[in-house]
Amino acid sequence: MILRVIIFAIIAIVIYRFLGGKIPLLDREDRPKKKKSKDEHDFGAIETTSECAKCGTYMTEEDAIIYQKKAYCSQECLQAIKR
Repeated sequence: MILRVIIFAIIAIVIYRFLGGKIPLLDREDRPKKKKSKDEHDFGAIETTSECAKCGTYMTEEDAIIYQKKAYCSQECLQAIKR
């Protein structure tokens, strides 16, 4: 009798581990997905672009240099505006 209980417990633990530590009918809560950092992007994700205030080149907002609420594509464009 005890041997059957031990075998049943081992089988239950193996199935529990196989399911990733979740019991399908009890662990149904939707957990919020982990937010990605700025460096991680999904393939095909739309990135916001900005236009350079001097030369009109488009670049992603991550690559833009912001100066006085305007976006610039490079230090050269920024220095040309400052002169």
